[in-house]
Amino acid sequence: MLTDPDGNPLHLGRRQRQPGQRLRDAVYLRDQGRCQYPGCGHTRWLHLHHLTWWGRGGDTDIDRLLLLCSTHHRAVHDDDISLGRDADGTVTARTVDGRVLVAAPPVLPGSEPAGILARATRHVDPTAIHTRDGGRLRRGRLVGR
Repeated sequence: MLTDPDGNPLHLGRRQRQPGQRLRDAVYLRDQGRCQYPGCGHTRWLHLHHLTWWGRGGDTDIDRLLLLCSTHHRAVHDDDISLGRDADGTVTARTVDGRVLVAAPPVLPGSEPAGILARATRHVDPTAIHTRDGGRLRRGRLVGR
């Protein structure tokens, strides 16, 4: 069994859903006290999340837990998003059908969000996206010119 330097278990397996304080502390330290959802990084209102949900057979082990803010923890459960951690520590979010959800680029101080969106989507064919009622997308209504 893997333990911390004081002998506290870091792998509880299926014996226990809720991790003890030492395991919580170890996850918090590894995740640097930040939400691990791609592109987030919030430092408040953090929850421990089982990468494979406890109810679906997930283990309470340090390598199977990560920190999520309240917003992303709720979204992961409500939208059935699966999270995975690569060998380099990168967290990937996937929808039920396997699509990877990528983090939005950061909005830099002093920048115009609408301008950023317009530049990022200028290659998108306006006829490729339709409105809710089936009409054509009018990009001018969505972003500043």
